[in-house]
Amino acid sequence: MNYENFIAYSPHFCESIEKQLFEVLKEEELELGKFIVGNLDHKGELSLGIEEIAKIFYDSSTEKKMEKVEEIYHKIRNLDLEEAINSVNPCAEYVKSDLIVERTETGYQIIADNNDFNLNISSYYLNLLKNSNDSEVEEYLQKKYKSALWLIKSIEQRKNTIIKILKTVIDKQYDFFEYGFKYLYTMTMQEVADDIEMHESTVSRATTNKYIQTPHGTVPFKIFFNSGIDNLSSVSIKAIIVELIKNEDKKSPLSDSQIVEIFNERYELNISRRTVAKYRKSLAIKGSRSRMKNKP
Repeated sequence: MNYENFIAYSPHFCESIEKQLFEVLKEEELELGKFIVGNLDHKGELSLGIEEIAKIFYDSSTEKKMEKVEEIYHKIRNLDLEEAINSVNPCAEYVKSDLIVERTETGYQIIADNNDFNLNISSYYLNLLKNSNDSEVEEYLQKKYKSALWLIKSIEQRKNTIIKILKTVIDKQYDFFEYGFKYLYTMTMQEVADDIEMHESTVSRATTNKYIQTPHGTVPFKIFFNSGIDNLSSVSIKAIIVELIKNEDKKSPLSDSQIVEIFNERYELNISRRTVAKYRKSLAIKGSRSRMKNKP
């Protein structure tokens, strides 16, 4: 199971849209607007449903809240999304990690590429704003200046937030960073949100389309938030199944029932044969009979 290759993602996609929010949304609508932008796919369409966004952002999916989400989404859809969409590279390639986690003598260190966050306002336009005698031009530049300041502040805040989230993830998923995918535990965004005293929607938005370089490869940030059985995540269960089948006797491959027994004995995990079969099929691994070599 290889998690190192993913479809390329360009952070300019979100930033190209976010810098326009200031022009169409009220101050009190900006947070919801940023959350919606963080959940857009590369076509500018929602990756989450209206009801799910309302539930995460407001802790409520009432009709009124869903109407508000839909209203803001339509405002965003009416923006010029062409530049943002064109910023996405459609070719499959190695993604660039947003943060790097490195092992040190004292633990794990988080490294951020500060070049991604060094944004400045052009001195040319600042001088133009200060020396303009045209009230219309001054009003236009003032609006753009405020929009730029808001964008810079938002990006800086986003960097600090994602680092704060990752520190908590490292604490909770320490065994993963030490030993790999077999030791990835179940964890929810709400658990992390509670630890850092932020809203779950902030954690969701901050980690969407973000990639972390770990000692075990570059992975999507969202991989740390997943369900499973007992405390073992579905990613870990799949990793264990892959390893067991990779090391099995090819003349006598492991049946799903035998894999169930191994989970029970080695990992004290009460998993059903049907669940093992489901995970195996999701990994595109054939059944034991089809895997058998030198069949009579």
